[in-house]
Amino acid sequence: MLQKFLNSPLQKPKRTVKKFLAIMVLGIACSLFIQKGSAFVNFLLFSLGIVFSLSILFMEIVVSRVIIKFFKYWTVGKAIFWYGCVFLFAGATNFLYKSILGGFNEFNISEFIYVVLRTAAISFTVVFIIIGMYQFFNRRRLSGMIVSETNFEVTTSDGKSVSLDLNAILYIVSDDNYVDVHYFSKDQTRAKLVLRSSLKNIENQIVNPISPIQRCHRKYLIHVKLFEVEKATSRSMTLSLKNYSDKVPVSSQHVKSIREFIELSK
Repeated sequence: MLQKFLNSPLQKPKRTVKKFLAIMVLGIACSLFIQKGSAFVNFLLFSLGIVFSLSILFMEIVVSRVIIKFFKYWTVGKAIFWYGCVFLFAGATNFLYKSILGGFNEFNISEFIYVVLRTAAISFTVVFIIIGMYQFFNRRRLSGMIVSETNFEVTTSDGKSVSLDLNAILYIVSDDNYVDVHYFSKDQTRAKLVLRSSLKNIENQIVNPISPIQRCHRKYLIHVKLFEVEKATSRSMTLSLKNYSDKVPVSSQHVKSIREFIELSK
């Protein structure tokens, strides 16, 4: 169960100006959060915030480009590992900067652990405060952002990047070296998109425990909210697309999970 959760795909992190500005704001907010003492001490703490932001930007801009293959398929597990590394690097950078300022008087492993943990604790505290304030003052926009996260950028076998709105997909069927994506267009008419890709490749990028798209057969991924059970036994099932004549088989290994998904979506 844990492995399945960690392997669940996520939207790839995007490098945007807004994101980089947000990182700078986070660093400044963290430094303001720990302001104390004289103006000189506060200036040093403020500079630690700037160093913190610059170290994260270094990881996001430079390191992420060096290990680009790591980001080909983005998952929950990769996100936890990556951002753990980012905060560890930021903490280590702060430790080195603090040691330089202090003449390496406390350059030891216990101080290193203390600085890293303190950096992480302050960062997460500030992040939750900022998110809480944003949610309080702009609830409607936040809700819209959450809903819009059904858009996934997927990479096909020939290297093309295609945006898929999971809420608009009806089902995806394998066709040799291609997949046919049946979906609703913006004017709510049915359409089909042909991609050069294996079904497994698409599944790895859009299917997760809370995704409306789930595998039901070796050849099919379906939008579980748009299908109903036409006939079923303990080891087989046939689904029909609501308001249409499309039929989709469910293999024995997926009968239980698909039945549960459909029940939950009612």
